[in-house]
Order: sequence, then C-alpha cells, then structure tokens
Amino acid sequence: MYFLLAEIIKPINCVLVSEDVPSISIILSERRSNALKGIISKDKNIRGIFYTHKPTQIKPSSWSFENTNVKFSGETILLKGHKIWHPYQTEIKSHEVNKVLFSGLSSQLSKVSDERELLKATSSFFKIGYGCYGGRINKV
Repeated sequence: MYFLLAEIIKPINCVLVSEDVPSISIILSERRSNALKGIISKDKNIRGIFYTHKPTQIKPSSWSFENTNVKFSGETILLKGHKIWHPYQTEIKSHEVNKVLFSGLSSQLSKVSDERELLKATSSFFKIGYGCYGGRINKV
C-alpha cells in the first residue's frame, strides 16, 4: 500500500516544449489517479492549468485545459517521429513516444485568446522532455 501511495504523491517534472515556439511549454508536475496535472506557460507566465489523461479501453489519450473563465478538452495524439502510437499497435512501445499533438487545443484557445504565439504553439507539436517516459513519467 505504501508503494502505491508513494507512486501517486511522488513529485514529477515532465516538460513538453513547443517545436514552433520554444518559449511555450507545458510542465506536468503532479500525478493524479487518472491524469498528470501541470501548467501551460509562456516565458514562465502561467496561461492555465493543463491535464493529460491516459487512455482507457473506451477513451483515447486526452487533454484538458482550464483557467478562471473556461474549461476545454480534446484528444491527444502521441507519436514517435512521424508514426502515430496507440495502445492497440505493436510496432511502437509507449516509452518510445517523443512528441505529442493536442488536437483542437489551438482552436479552443482562440475563443478566449488572440495571443498569436500561444495559438501557433498549441496548433503544432510539443517535444516530450527527458523527465518523461514517452507517454508515461520516468520513475525516479
């Protein structure tokens, strides 16, 4: 039981950096029972709370974003290079995933923000950092 509790509350530092606008990043720092919680920021200025949710048997990997005014969600597309990963294929292992696309994030954010760099970054790929293990978090 202690091991399970330690896994849940252990601090993490998974950084996703925009390929198009490197000053925009997503820092996932809290493990939840069904998600990783963090922030999306530009030059250390927080734009909102960000969650990544693992896939289930009935739902694909997903994301959600919230700030004081809004809450959006959508599907997460995980890739190794240019090949899409999903749990039902055997060619790519989950720990090999090295980039991610948050489908619909930019179009949802455009409803509440006209910040050009934020919209450009969220419409493209994010590199998965070394503190992450593909779609999962490295055990420390």
